[in-house]
Amino acid sequence: MKEISLGQTETTVPIIGLGTARYFGGRNVLTLGVRAGMRLIDTAESYNATGDTPGHTEALVGSEIANVREQAFVATKISAQNLSCDKVPMHARASAARLRVSTIDLYQIHSPNSGIPILETMAAMERLVDEGIVQHIGVSNFSSDQLKEALDVMRSYPIVSNQIRYNLFERSVATDVLETCREAGVTVIAHTPLAMANFDRFPGASVLHEVSHSLHRPPAHIMLTWLVSQENVIAIPKTDRPERVAELSTATDWILEPYVREMLDQCEGSS
Repeated sequence: MKEISLGQTETTVPIIGLGTARYFGGRNVLTLGVRAGMRLIDTAESYNATGDTPGHTEALVGSEIANVREQAFVATKISAQNLSCDKVPMHARASAARLRVSTIDLYQIHSPNSGIPILETMAAMERLVDEGIVQHIGVSNFSSDQLKEALDVMRSYPIVSNQIRYNLFERSVATDVLETCREAGVTVIAHTPLAMANFDRFPGASVLHEVSHSLHRPPAHIMLTWLVSQENVIAIPKTDRPERVAELSTATDWILEPYVREMLDQCEGSS
């Protein structure tokens, strides 16, 4: 699996990792993924939360990757309501405990909160790095302006990533967020890169099917390669099926020819 630098750091991450939103485990998928090179495992304290009890998926991730922790790169996210300076360290430590790690490789703000000053949040995040609880700081679902504001208040450490919904059919971020990330050296982590496999609801689905048929490649290979062949973009598809791990891990072992990209670039936005 090819790896690229995370932001402007010397840390590298695979261009294809695994997401865990709506992941329920039990079939060794994450361990298989790490061993296949998809060693970036992304989760969040809010995933599969029950009532006021967060972290169900984090605990699941911690359990499933216990035997491959040394190879895994673990990313998680703090929820928007927990971004005050008193809550950030408490929630980070709780996430680390559930994940069974001493240091969270990438700690991300799940979404911005206009009710809490970004300076307050980022100062608390930077202290986590100082204390060794977090290695890298990221954000998620930040607009171009929100990202610029966050970048401006960083004092000691960079923002290395912005996780956004981005795929062949959903490209609302393409005009400004991607450009801002590239200019700032912030890696784009594309979540929902396969559009939840419900391709036919999009006007451009016929183009994808045509390319898939002509190249004898599954749609997932085409969608993932279209994403990660772009500068500074990685993807985190999700699966619950062990047999799908091999398909995802080999999704980018081919070259996307310019004429194919031109065809795919004609796919329309979401319906």
